[in-house]
Amino acid sequence: MENEADKLDSNDNKLKNINPQNSQSHKLRFGLLAILIGSSLLILGRSLVDISLGKPTPFIFPSQIELAQTSTKPSEATELEDLVDTNDFFGKPKYLSGKSYKYLLDDMSVVEIYIRYAVGTEGDIFLLLKGLTNIEISEDELYQKTARKDAIGYYAIFNYQNRAYLTACINPRGISTVTKEQFDDNASDRAMDRDVVIAWLLGQKDLRDRRCLWTLMSTPLRSESDRDATDRKLEKIWISWYEWWQPRFPSP
Repeated sequence: MENEADKLDSNDNKLKNINPQNSQSHKLRFGLLAILIGSSLLILGRSLVDISLGKPTPFIFPSQIELAQTSTKPSEATELEDLVDTNDFFGKPKYLSGKSYKYLLDDMSVVEIYIRYAVGTEGDIFLLLKGLTNIEISEDELYQKTARKDAIGYYAIFNYQNRAYLTACINPRGISTVTKEQFDDNASDRAMDRDVVIAWLLGQKDLRDRRCLWTLMSTPLRSESDRDATDRKLEKIWISWYEWWQPRFPSP
């Protein structure tokens, strides 16, 4: 009998020693789970009613862009026709809108900058060059011409038919990229951050942001001996171009 009484007293003591904080923690977890499920159902309901949910916001390119720390003067800008890909990317349309800009340098040479806002892209610049330009360059050669500048990212610089070219994708998250692998890393970067997850639950952002501002700039190459100097000019303009666009990346 004494042993049975001791066991009952021991169980009573265990019940008394239950930490009330554990109970509060369980309540908090159930509350967060309820919010998560409720938000998911809300997004599902909105997607059935609002056909525009998840579609990219149209972006209007500025008429002129002043580039800091360069000796360039804006010359002219031309709208580029929107390109819509009928093959959806996870149920969302892929499209490219863009504009071309021209800048006059001190030595009277002209730099042309062609920019496309790509949505639902795979970020492979080789495929963009192949599909949207007349430039003939192999995939291996393009990647061999890829360089990196710290804090900005990757870019490819090469020559074709007496012109020097520089190309890269400006990403909404992370550094600039050239290859699909680099772009995929950026698309996944910060995907599970709290603000990104909340925006995704509200239907405002994708967990993996697959947008980029594809830039292709070029200038005449006067001679082979002028190649290095011309490449340095493009790299300097690219830095200013990137620094202008990165904080002004279009809204989703």
